[in-house]
Amino acid sequence: MAIVASGQLTIVDLNDFKQLVAYIGASQAKTVLYNPNNGSYTPNYASSNNVLTPQLYISGTSNDVANQTIATRWYVQANGTGTPTQITASDSTYTLGTGNPVTLTIKSNVLSNNNSMRYICEMDYPDPDTGFTVTAKAEIELVKISTGSNTLMAVLTNESHTIPTDVNGNNGNYSGASTKIIIYNGTTDDTANWTITPSPASGVTGSWDNSTKTYTVTNMTVDTGYVDFTCTRSGFPTITKRFTLTKSKQGTAGQNATAYWLIAPPAIQKNDAGAYTPASITVQAMSKTGASAPAAYAGRFIIAETTDGTNYTDKYTSSANESSKTYTPSANIKAVRVRLYLAGGTSTLLDEQIIPIVADGANSVYAMVWTPDGNIVRNASGSLTAKCDIYEGGVKVTASAYKWYIQDPTATTSSGGDADGGNGWRLLNATYNVGTSGYNTDTLTIPASAIQSVESFKCVATYDGKKYSDVCTVVDVSDPIMVTIVGTNIFKNGQGSTQLTAKLYQEGQEIDASGTMYTYTWYLYKNDGTRDMTFGGSGTKTGKTITVNATEIDVRGNIVCEVSK
Repeated sequence: MAIVASGQLTIVDLNDFKQLVAYIGASQAKTVLYNPNNGSYTPNYASSNNVLTPQLYISGTSNDVANQTIATRWYVQANGTGTPTQITASDSTYTLGTGNPVTLTIKSNVLSNNNSMRYICEMDYPDPDTGFTVTAKAEIELVKISTGSNTLMAVLTNESHTIPTDVNGNNGNYSGASTKIIIYNGTTDDTANWTITPSPASGVTGSWDNSTKTYTVTNMTVDTGYVDFTCTRSGFPTITKRFTLTKSKQGTAGQNATAYWLIAPPAIQKNDAGAYTPASITVQAMSKTGASAPAAYAGRFIIAETTDGTNYTDKYTSSANESSKTYTPSANIKAVRVRLYLAGGTSTLLDEQIIPIVADGANSVYAMVWTPDGNIVRNASGSLTAKCDIYEGGVKVTASAYKWYIQDPTATTSSGGDADGGNGWRLLNATYNVGTSGYNTDTLTIPASAIQSVESFKCVATYDGKKYSDVCTVVDVSDPIMVTIVGTNIFKNGQGSTQLTAKLYQEGQEIDASGTMYTYTWYLYKNDGTRDMTFGGSGTKTGKTITVNATEIDVRGNIVCEVSK
């Protein structure tokens, strides 16, 4: 028994006029990846405009009649809320086309302040047979995916240092006058991928160890100074950090001075659940006089926290001299600041260290399957390409393996498919490929002969030992038989049932109204994209009309009807 057509659940307004099918084609990918680390968008609509082109077909025919419409209206709705706003004129964001069909060109990153943008196109088509004007509507949604919440942060193990000298500023004690720079991408130490250039201020002398990324100050001829670190990496913003240096003139001319400094962890890691590693920190105070060995120093600590990275609130103050302190940071903060003061009080600041909270990136790797040449073939000829792109932190990377699948309700993980694709997806390979090629690469070429009305393809890509997947759908608008599924597709509070009917159209006319000419087989794909093998008891339901109960749908489902003869 050969499959002649297939359809997926949709809402259709059936009337006495011709059945119109409207689409919106996009010249750029509909999913935009935003990298918060460098503020980039992929694709960037500002430099690579996204041109939306309306298409209109009479069901069962292959000719695009959008150029015969007498009026076209475009609307936009941000984040799926509120009343859609009509776009009536070209401006800095949009250009309305002057031809027919009327295109809409998006010229800016409209998703910069929104997570999604829904564009609606209404077209008025004059039916030459009835003399009436029929309005067809299509919509397309653009979605922004933020590539994780990775914090890109440069950290100095010693933010500032006080150099004790004699009363004339000489005989400085430079013990502890060094700092190491670490760059975190999320919780990952990314320092090795960056080029770091230290720039000491005039009057500051020191040495740079590029292997350990440590700068050591050996002399200062000025009372205050600094060392700036410029950090660069291709595709990322430039980071600058400053190591602040101050002389503390004390004692008697010609006498050895004492240096004081803090030892603290460079950063605290926070995972997706908000847990810190380490859960608590221990800071130590050290001192060194002249050529003597460094020793623990009993001073006073003030520990503060910030929730915005700018304003700090004191959380702990030493009530007596102490050489170390163990402290547990509060939840949902950005950094901890530790200050060391001279013994006996909190008036003479000796050293300061800021310990940032570095966060794990959430879902920083994404797979995106898209169709560069559009998703529609006409007149059962030509071919399309589906491409799988993998992004990590907004940067395109290459997967180590690609596997492509075609949606097939009869496939299981043990017969025709595998665990990566899941039930309802048949693996494409040298034995079974329905004429496609490139099924083990990032680009799948799909001939028109592989598309029965509507087909979906999945790619599972392996990157860094993990698997990522996405799905695209392609359409043949000129199949001699088109399947339209009619019925209510919304349940409320998990109650009730709906009847779904498969109607067949050929050359604009309904056929097999009695349901006796063809065999109708129904399948359900679950919310996770895999086939529900318990649907109807055995995984399928049959008949021109079926009943679907609310209890069979978990969140959402996709009903597929295959028509065979």
